[in-house]
Amino acid sequence: MTSFWNKKKVAITGAAGFAGSHAVDLLLEYGAAVTAVDISANDWPKNLAHVKDDIRFIPADLLTAEGAAKACGDQEVVLNLAARTGSIAYNAAHPGGVFRDNVLMSVNMMEAARQAGVERFLAVSSSCVYPPDASVPTPETEGFLRDPEPANFGYGWAKRMLEVQAKTYAEEFGLAIAIVRPYNGYGPRDHFDPAVSHVIAALIKRAVDGEDPVTVWGDGTQKRTFLHVRDFARGLILAAEKYPVCDPVNIGADEETTIADLAKQILALAGSKATLYFDTTKPGGQARRHSSTTKAKDKLGFTAEVPLAEGLAETIAWYRRNL
Repeated sequence: MTSFWNKKKVAITGAAGFAGSHAVDLLLEYGAAVTAVDISANDWPKNLAHVKDDIRFIPADLLTAEGAAKACGDQEVVLNLAARTGSIAYNAAHPGGVFRDNVLMSVNMMEAARQAGVERFLAVSSSCVYPPDASVPTPETEGFLRDPEPANFGYGWAKRMLEVQAKTYAEEFGLAIAIVRPYNGYGPRDHFDPAVSHVIAALIKRAVDGEDPVTVWGDGTQKRTFLHVRDFARGLILAAEKYPVCDPVNIGADEETTIADLAKQILALAGSKATLYFDTTKPGGQARRHSSTTKAKDKLGFTAEVPLAEGLAETIAWYRRNL
């Protein structure tokens, strides 16, 4: 992998964010010439402070064509990780804004990449494209069956539209595009703001901050797999390198747990004696979300490597040190 990326000019949008900053780290290890693109305009983003001398940083608003053109100019590969998303509650409360902003960013970025003559483009879709009654483990072939899960309706359809745009741009303009559907990322640098955080970050914050009882949405029986952010970033980069053919690939783990067991594990690792309260008046999302990982293994040689217990302990330690 390092030989492909060595000295390659690579732009990463959403680079100051959770997955984006880890992708920056990996690409620097592989010898790429990295341009980090993010909306941040005032201070140097804290997630990139440790690589400040090793990257080029461009503040850009990708909701505008001008911002997207800045991101793609003079680049060989573009990894488009920028997105507007959040927790189940956030996505459910902002379906229109989430749909609008994600569609605008993908339209602007893919068009800018086409005009700039970018060699390869990574379109980051989502597991939220799948319907709530999808098969489990879920194969990529079910990405356009019925509607996405109701709480993620706007976000899921925005990501479906990204995939439609990718396929049409590949067909008409010959743009080499990889499509990935990541599942439930977590890890250091995650978003811990309760307004937008996903389940692991939310539970870690509540446990470490001393909340008692710790509230969990739903009845706790929902089953999930969780992907450590280093595996997440590695899967994205592998897709751009090995499979830029506009055919969606799930990027996920195989270790499955219930939300109740996850919450108990986080409390134990955090040293919390708090009780758990399962709020069944709140949506818990799909009953089970677990991707088929067969295509990722076959096409990319990708398998998740970080065990959940190890990743949770690392994330709790990071939260204590930084937040």
